[in-house]
Amino acid sequence: MLWRFLLAGVLGGLCYLDRTAACQLMLHRPLVAATLMGAIFGNLAAGAQVGAVLELIFLVHLPVGASMPPDDTGAAIFAGSAAAVASSSIGLDGGSFTALILLSVLFAELGKAADRMVRKLNGRIAHLTRESVDRGDLQAVEHGLLAGLTLFAASGAVLALLFSGAGMAVSKFLLPRFGPESRVDFSALQPVLPLIGAASVFACGRTERTAGIFFLTMAAAFGATVFFRWLV
Repeated sequence: MLWRFLLAGVLGGLCYLDRTAACQLMLHRPLVAATLMGAIFGNLAAGAQVGAVLELIFLVHLPVGASMPPDDTGAAIFAGSAAAVASSSIGLDGGSFTALILLSVLFAELGKAADRMVRKLNGRIAHLTRESVDRGDLQAVEHGLLAGLTLFAASGAVLALLFSGAGMAVSKFLLPRFGPESRVDFSALQPVLPLIGAASVFACGRTERTAGIFFLTMAAAFGATVFFRWLV
């Protein structure tokens, strides 16, 4: 199990590094991050299921420029690892699936708070770098860039370890306490989740093709649900 957490930390660090500081290869997107965590913890399909829903919910929240949206990467790491562990213990039924999606919102906000702290530290690095350049140290720019990248990667690895560990703990100790009846109650909310995401896409659309985007998004969500729920 230790190697799983180590791998989660490494891949989580890469995902967070890709989120704002480097690359921008979309590794940080919920569908990718949750699928990776699902694969690490034993069930790729379970991670992809929660990742598809989280991708839809957070689709319009992008870390562009100075904006600081909820940490959808952290939410995906938590939900992907939790879904994989739950599928091998109590089973990933509709109630457990819905509970994990709802709980992932909390981790998105925790990750956002951590992101705010990391950006402040990165701003301090930039300030020190500028002072060093003013004193004639031209290598300070290179050192500052490396320090910033290291900061984002290290903080991402720590968050990935914390969130994946929390996902495992939730699946092993919290979800079993709900009982079958409670999980049935949670499952009643499951059809609403993709509708929330689709509604956010529809509400934020500002083009004449908004309706088309809305229905294409709903079709993609339905297709992903059918594929991962019944065909895999």
